[in-house]
Amino acid sequence: MNELSGQSVLLTRSEDDCADWAQELEAMGATAVILPCIRSEQIDTAELRERISASLPRTDWLVFTSKRGVAAFVALHGEPLPDIIGIAVIGPTTADAAVIAFGRADLVSEVGTAESLAQALETHLTEPNAQILIAVAENAGYTIEDTLRAAGAYCTRLEVYRTVAADELTPKQALSTFDADNVFLASPSAVTGFTNQVELDTPAAIFTIGPATSEAALDAGLEVTGQARSSGIEGLMEAMRCAI
Repeated sequence: MNELSGQSVLLTRSEDDCADWAQELEAMGATAVILPCIRSEQIDTAELRERISASLPRTDWLVFTSKRGVAAFVALHGEPLPDIIGIAVIGPTTADAAVIAFGRADLVSEVGTAESLAQALETHLTEPNAQILIAVAENAGYTIEDTLRAAGAYCTRLEVYRTVAADELTPKQALSTFDADNVFLASPSAVTGFTNQVELDTPAAIFTIGPATSEAALDAGLEVTGQARSSGIEGLMEAMRCAI
């Protein structure tokens, strides 16, 4: 019998991302309940395009933390990347997106966190003052920049998209109406969107994608049942298995 059989999970990502995760959950025997709590918006300005064009010729490594970052970067700069630029990514989903977009992903963090990727990339910095170009969401954390700058690298941050939390509902929807025993939260924005829309009238196990999301959940008054140790749906499912 599948370990996730009989479990129901409320998914709180954007609508299209929820659909992808729902398929994986249902393949493992769980029931997926979809409640989009965020949406993503491309950031596209003349200044941002100019910064990309100016930065790429001196870039040693290009870093992505999500498939949306890859897609947003490609929309801004659709030209092929020079082979001399290394591509570093977080997790297999982002790696797949990079391979589709650029034909390769040169460094993939094993654990699937920003800290893990920063530490792995640090070992590949063979020259002083390495130039790192980081394409992230507007509200992304600074773990990668902080770690690499401490190692002597020069980091340029490109905020290529933003995640926007769902607006607050009045009245909120009762959690009990979703018939979900578990809640997956994959970003701080999803935490905000979830609490904006849902009234916690019944207990549910809450699982987060990583430290930043856990911190946001705790700040919002949520009790975190488990935190994923690797990126993506696989890490969240593993955290749920450990809690069952």
